[in-house]
Amino acid sequence: MPTRLPPPALALAWALALSCALPARAEDTVKVETGQILGARFAIASPPGAWNHRLLLIAHGYRPDTAPLIPDLHTDRAWIKAILDEGWMVATTSYRRNGVIVGDAIADLDALRAFIATAYGDPERTLLEGESMGGLVAVIMAERDKGPYDGAFVFDATLYLKESNTQVGLSLLPRIPLLFVATQREAAGPKSYLTALVSRPEPVVQPALFLISREGHTNVNQAEHLEALRALDAWVEKGPDALPKPKDQAPYFDATVEPDPGPSTAAAHEDGRGFDTRVAEIDQVYGTLLLEAQAGDFKAGGIPPMTYCTVKVGGKSYRTLYGRTYTDVRSGEWVAFPDADGRTVLSRNFADAAGTASLKVGDPVSLTPVDPGAPLRR
Repeated sequence: MPTRLPPPALALAWALALSCALPARAEDTVKVETGQILGARFAIASPPGAWNHRLLLIAHGYRPDTAPLIPDLHTDRAWIKAILDEGWMVATTSYRRNGVIVGDAIADLDALRAFIATAYGDPERTLLEGESMGGLVAVIMAERDKGPYDGAFVFDATLYLKESNTQVGLSLLPRIPLLFVATQREAAGPKSYLTALVSRPEPVVQPALFLISREGHTNVNQAEHLEALRALDAWVEKGPDALPKPKDQAPYFDATVEPDPGPSTAAAHEDGRGFDTRVAEIDQVYGTLLLEAQAGDFKAGGIPPMTYCTVKVGGKSYRTLYGRTYTDVRSGEWVAFPDADGRTVLSRNFADAAGTASLKVGDPVSLTPVDPGAPLRR
């Protein structure tokens, strides 16, 4: 069983959270409260209108020990904005430390849910969402005796990741609806979980699996996130028959949604070589950038896939591969590639791209086909 905070510890945690919580601030019309519980920093986004007493609790994935403890809650992301507009509350925690953390992550999520119940009122429905290591955390929470959580959906959960010196682990016996969502190369783990030779009589709930026909770990777009939440919520509300059915005798439902980034906002260069764009988002943990640029901008600007381009920022230039994913380049090198929503990731592999280039959201970025004779920075 996972580590739980005893009532006195929870009381202390709530008191610490209340003493450290910052005043709620407006993000558009969404209110975000931040604070900490036993060293774990949290963010709670309240809807712009009346709360419908439904809560989504997000478990983040692995972060290196050197990363800051940040409860990065992106309320402007389309799928989160959509459910906030519907009245959901959305919350996340940094956990009390980074690295491979499972038992303490579960305790931190439990403490956050308990704090929300005390500060805002008990939710009528609480769903768990997790990606990668956070998916494992959510799965183990789904395997406990049914308590305050009603369902969990997880993306590319690293089911067989091991935390040293812990008794927390998988039982393969979920007690609440559990929906796996897996990209092409990540489906083996969830499939083995679903088809494990274990008996699952009630109150155990048979889990379900959605497939995403796309490469890349957790390379899932906003529409697919929202579809998974909608499916899980319907399952909790109406039972497993409410889940969408696979087509053409397929064993699992294909939940792939083609991205629709909308019209391009990039400005093509007059000579037809390259384009100008802007920073749309920055990952505060890794320093990875999301650009407004789309694949069509690269094609029109003479930058085909798996070729190099020059990224120009504030008088500095960086040699960048227009590739497919982070691992197309060596550690510390620059890479750009389309994300699942049709925009462009710009990253230094295992390094801080935003910090290196001193970029913030809204800053202009220029990309041109590489000039072999130009001196470029790495």
